[in-house]
Amino acid sequence: MIASRRPRVAPRRRSRPRRTKHQEALRQRRLLAHRPAARVRRRTRRTRATPDTPLTRNQRVVAARLAPGQVDFVTLSTWSFLTPFLAFLEEIRFYALLDLPGQGFCRVMIPVARLILTYQLKILLGIGSINLVPTTLFRERALLKLIGYSAVQLQAGCCQRGDLSNGPMQKNTLADAVERLTVAELERLLNATATRLASQGCFDHSPGCFALDASTLETTPHYRGVGMTRRSERRVNRKGQVIEVERVLWGFKVITLYEVHLRLVVAAVVVPINVHESTMTEALVAQAVANLGPGRVRVLVMDMGFLDGQTLWNLATTWDIDCVIPAKETMGITTQARSLCRDTDDGGPLTQGERAGERRRRRGRRSLAGQVSVVGVSELRTYTQYGTAAHAKRHNGKAFVGNALNAVIATSWQGVPYAPGEEKVFLTTLPVDDPLAVLDRYGLRSLIENTAFRELKQGWALDHFLKRTAAAVRAHVFLTLVTFTLAGTLWVSFRTKIGQTVARRGMRRWRAEEEQQTHCMQQEQPSKKCRCPSISCAAALARCSSS
Repeated sequence: MIASRRPRVAPRRRSRPRRTKHQEALRQRRLLAHRPAARVRRRTRRTRATPDTPLTRNQRVVAARLAPGQVDFVTLSTWSFLTPFLAFLEEIRFYALLDLPGQGFCRVMIPVARLILTYQLKILLGIGSINLVPTTLFRERALLKLIGYSAVQLQAGCCQRGDLSNGPMQKNTLADAVERLTVAELERLLNATATRLASQGCFDHSPGCFALDASTLETTPHYRGVGMTRRSERRVNRKGQVIEVERVLWGFKVITLYEVHLRLVVAAVVVPINVHESTMTEALVAQAVANLGPGRVRVLVMDMGFLDGQTLWNLATTWDIDCVIPAKETMGITTQARSLCRDTDDGGPLTQGERAGERRRRRGRRSLAGQVSVVGVSELRTYTQYGTAAHAKRHNGKAFVGNALNAVIATSWQGVPYAPGEEKVFLTTLPVDDPLAVLDRYGLRSLIENTAFRELKQGWALDHFLKRTAAAVRAHVFLTLVTFTLAGTLWVSFRTKIGQTVARRGMRRWRAEEEQQTHCMQQEQPSKKCRCPSISCAAALARCSSS
C-alpha cells in the first residue's frame, strides 16, 4: 500500500471591495496623522524625563539650533505669559478642581477639564469671537500640547466627524461644550478656586476690605432667558434743552464680591438684568465667608443700589461686617445728617477732618486736587428700616426708637464747597472718630469699576458671548472670572515680573506690545517702542523658517 499526499491547494483570496474616494481620503489622512506621532514616540524613547528631573529650557541650545536651522518647526507666538501661568496652575493643584461630573454631556469624547482649559486659553489670548478660534488658538500647536492634546489630535482631530482642516475640534464643539456646563458646576468651580487660593495663603496679607458691585451685560432681545428693564436717560435735543428719554435694555447682570487690594473675585452670580442687586447681597457675602473662612471679610463698600436697612443690620449683627454706603437724597437720615454737619457746637457728636490739596491749573481753572473736608456724625436714629423686619414694622409707634447708625458728610471737594442741602452723605457702621479714613475706605470702591469690570470688558472680552442663550452667557462669565482671578493671583500676590507688568499696564496694552514685538521679529526691523530682547535673532529665525 503506497501512501500518497494530497496536493496542497492555495487558499482563495477574497476580493476586497473597492474603496470610495472618501474612504481613501480618510485612509491617507490617518496615515499622515500617525507618521509624526510615531516619530515623536521614537524620540521620547531615547530621552524620557523622570519625575525627579525638572523640565527646563536651555536658551543657549535653542539659539544654537536656530542659527544653522536645525529645527523642524518654527513659529512666532505672543503667549509668553501663558507658560508661567500654566505652571502656576499646576503648583496650586488647580487641575484637580476641573474634575467636574459633566451632567449636561451625553457622552464625553474630550475630557471636560481639557475643554475648560482650552476655553481659558481663548480668554487669556483675548479672542473675542468663537469664529476666530480656528485661525488664532488652534494654530498655536505648541500651546495646545501643553494642556494635553497630542500631535494626532492636533492634525487629524479628536474624531472622524467633519472636515477638521485645523485644530482638534470644530469651533462649535467648544461652544456647545461650554454651554452644557450647569450652574452648579460653574459656581462650584469659582468657589473652589477661591477656597484653594485661601488655603495657599493668598489672603493672609489682605486688610479685609471688599467691594460689592454689579455690572450690566447688554444683549439683544433675541437671547433665550434674557431680562428686560427700562431706564430714563437725560439727553440734549437740537434746541439745547435737557429732556428725559426712556430706554429699554435687554441683557444680564453680573454681581461680584471683589477684594480691592489683591484684585481677586471671591464670589459672583449672573442674573437677568431686571433682578435687583440688593436681593443678592447676603447670599454673596455668605458664599464669600464660606470660601475664605470667618474673619476674612471685615469691611464691605457698596454702591447706592445695594442700600437696604435689613441687609445692613444682618451684616453688622450676624456676620460682624462693617459697611460704607452712600445715602439717598430722599431719606430722612440724609436730611438730618446735612442739618447737623453745619452745627458749630463743639459738644455735639461731630468730628471734623480736612485734607489739604495741591494747587493745579487745568483748562484755565484753578483747583485743589485731592482737597476734601468731611464731618463725622455718630448715632443717627432716623433710618427706620435699619433693623429686623419686626423692628421696621413698629416705626409708627410712639415708643419706637431707631437703631444707631453713623454718617460721614463731605462738605467740600477739590476746593469747592457744597451748597447747604447738597452735601454728600455716606452711611457706615464704622466709628467716625476719623471721618477721612472712612471716606478713603469708600474710595476703594472705584477699583472694582476700573480694575475689575472695565478691565474684564475691554481686555478679557467679558461681554463677547458664545451663543445667544442664558447658559452660554453664564458659562462665559464664570470661566472668565475664574481665569481673571487666577491670573490676578499669579501677577499681584506672587509678584512675578511679567505679572507686575500686566497688572500695571493692563491686559490690552500687554497684548499689543507682545504683538508689536512679534511683528518686529518678522520684519527684522526693531521698532522704537519694542523692547524685545530677541530682535538680534530675527535673521536666524527668518532664515530657519524659509528653509
